[in-house]
Amino acid sequence: MKNLIIAALGVFAIALSAFSFSANANAETNKKEVEKIIEQYILNNPEKILQSVNDYQTKGVSDRQKQAMQANERKLFNNSMTPVAGNPKGDIVVVEFFDYNCGYCKKVYTDVTKLIDTDKGVKVVMKEFPILGPTSETAARWALAAHKQDKYMEFHGRLMSSKSRVNEGLLKDIAKDLGLDIAKIEQDAQSEDITDYINQNRALAQQLGVSGTPGFIFKDEVVPGAIGFDEMTRIVAEKRAAAAKN
Repeated sequence: MKNLIIAALGVFAIALSAFSFSANANAETNKKEVEKIIEQYILNNPEKILQSVNDYQTKGVSDRQKQAMQANERKLFNNSMTPVAGNPKGDIVVVEFFDYNCGYCKKVYTDVTKLIDTDKGVKVVMKEFPILGPTSETAARWALAAHKQDKYMEFHGRLMSSKSRVNEGLLKDIAKDLGLDIAKIEQDAQSEDITDYINQNRALAQQLGVSGTPGFIFKDEVVPGAIGFDEMTRIVAEKRAAAAKN
């Protein structure tokens, strides 16, 4: 309701501006006549109310998201616990929040991989965001434990390429195939630092308005949902062009 009122006031201002000349030209124009003109203007242009509401809400979300990014820049982009793919010194940073049981995350995995392979200026920050049940969290824990053995991307790729729902047997099979120390990975998966890190990712997602998976951040813009390679490259090009102008 508050947003609607603010948007309506914005339209009133537009309407007043549009008719101010006629009102000023006729000193006898009274308040009721002006109100009638404004009312008629709004009735004839309802789309302006909707557009004003949309613009207000979009700007508000964007501002809040940017403030959250600035307040959590180190946790979001430079956390030592966070696995990184692509160019660690890339000029464009892409953050992905994902879940290993998310079909859409598995679908965009090939697009993210293609982006990394074709654009050597992209740094991809991998954010484990298990929201689809206990096995999602177990998988995230094992992947982060694999990171401690320098096998994160291999483990991540095998999980994302699997067509099966995550289970402990699958995790152990992947770990064995990659030559990981199973006893160590099981111990590390339950470590306090991994627990804290996953909780931190959940808190970050909430502050940024990322409620589902996959969720992306391209430099300073939150992009929710599954997007394909072409859309990814378009956004990266836009961010790069904007940075070049500044």
